[in-house]
Amino acid sequence: MREIGIYIHIPFCKKKCYYCDFNSYAGYEHLMEDYLKALLEEVKTYSDRSFRVISVYIGGGTPNFLPPSHVERVLSEVHKDYNVSRDAEITIEVNPGLLTEDKLKIYKINGINRISMGLQAFQNRLLEYIGRIHTAEDFLENYALVRKYFDNVNVDLIYALPTQSFEEWQETLTKVVELKPEHISTYSLILEENTLFGRLYKENRLPVVGEEEELKMYHWGIEFLKSKGYCHYEISNFALLGYQCRHNILYWECREYLGFGAGAHSYFEGTRWNNVERIEKYIEAILKRKDAREEIINLSFEDKMSEFMFLGLRMRKGVCEEEFRKRFGISMFERYEEIFIKYEKMGLIEKDKDCVRLTEKGIDVSNVIFEDFLP
Repeated sequence: MREIGIYIHIPFCKKKCYYCDFNSYAGYEHLMEDYLKALLEEVKTYSDRSFRVISVYIGGGTPNFLPPSHVERVLSEVHKDYNVSRDAEITIEVNPGLLTEDKLKIYKINGINRISMGLQAFQNRLLEYIGRIHTAEDFLENYALVRKYFDNVNVDLIYALPTQSFEEWQETLTKVVELKPEHISTYSLILEENTLFGRLYKENRLPVVGEEEELKMYHWGIEFLKSKGYCHYEISNFALLGYQCRHNILYWECREYLGFGAGAHSYFEGTRWNNVERIEKYIEAILKRKDAREEIINLSFEDKMSEFMFLGLRMRKGVCEEEFRKRFGISMFERYEEIFIKYEKMGLIEKDKDCVRLTEKGIDVSNVIFEDFLP
């Protein structure tokens, strides 16, 4: 049976964070009902019980800003239209400050078995500075509630925030690890143009953390989390044994998934596409034309090999010859021999039997290495 993942995008937020470049909007609550109608219609579009869904990920935006009945209706539609595996990983992203026990109960009843909580930092001054709607105390209170119902929890963190000290990053990670979540994601701040922080940076009005300090934070985090039993299985992700995020691994292994909602991306039958981003345009496109796709790319053989390499190298296990040959019928060591030799000499890539992976030094310049695999 064909295995796929499903991503569901919820673009609503109570407030837009100052660093956020995701397809999310504040002040659009009046469109929630119409958005739900459109979302349910789109889910039906690809209905096929022959697909075995191994993961469902509800992201945003702020999914827990939706009335829980909306989440219930979406999941009900997914289960009706697709063959969701009994052991499927079903995740919902939540932001502290908007979580209640009633919402968690409904999530649990409807099959959600993994919670991803956006904390970002443990210092209230930083949370306010980056535009979060919650305090550290709100997070702790909500985390305790989550733990009453769920035994698979991720906590999202950001380092190299403007004005953030190395000691504050250490304190954040230390306090999070004390809570023993099964999974921790750590992302360096990226200053995107169409964000408040991006505009302030362009005007030289944002006190950014230097590159050397950023790398210091990253490497300290790796060593600290490893010492606490967390496996560093992808550039930005750490998990206790057996709790790696199955949905994200599906992306990194170039496996198929369908994305529903405004701005959602899909990869299916060798084709990538994304939906229109604006909420109103998405609703109109689905309800009038039954199709919200904006850009459709049919990947060439070279494209597929390229993506398989640079996405696979994000994972610490790297990319292995057996899987590459099985997919493409040729040897990756022959196809990418020059690139492997080049970066192995520089100490940025290492071989382990029939697999290649980035060294820790290689991770620091991973984007440069990935570019070499582009066709």
